[in-house]
Amino acid sequence: MRIVLLGDSHLDRVRRDLHRLAPEPGVEVVNAAVGGSFAFELRGQADGVHLRPEDAVVVSVGTNDAAPWKAVPPYDFETNLRELLDHLADLGTTRLGRLVYVTPPGVDEARLGGPGDRTSAVVASYAAIGARLTTEAGGRVVDALALLAPLGAAAYLDDGVHLTGAAYDLLLPAVADALR
Repeated sequence: MRIVLLGDSHLDRVRRDLHRLAPEPGVEVVNAAVGGSFAFELRGQADGVHLRPEDAVVVSVGTNDAAPWKAVPPYDFETNLRELLDHLADLGTTRLGRLVYVTPPGVDEARLGGPGDRTSAVVASYAAIGARLTTEAGGRVVDALALLAPLGAAAYLDDGVHLTGAAYDLLLPAVADALR
């Protein structure tokens, strides 16, 4: 079994801590996530690592889809995420029990570029779509926004989007638990 990470920078930045996701020593964790990715790119990431039926998959996507400069309509976001879920289902029916969707953790709007940037409300709408689709498919959801809420602004780097080490200290154990 491998644990395969797909999606955006919230997983792409998990490099030296990949071992924290493995339930036991020797489990390979493959990080195929790429910063800046949106849901349209998930299937390509999955194909690039040649997913196998026994793989567990962790997906984090939605933050970039919500960015005004990408302007991915919610319908397209849903269609693209559903394409990945259908692909996983085609690999074998037991696959989706080892699927974890990490919702977008929101943003710190005070640190962003102003009125033309993302808002937490818009990011949350994408998170809701991803959580619904994952749950319907039999996967598990890690609600990053709720999990990181106690940290407040300390969950985010100065850019208001990317996560701090303290945020990952909460997020990674929750993802590892969801993989069990």
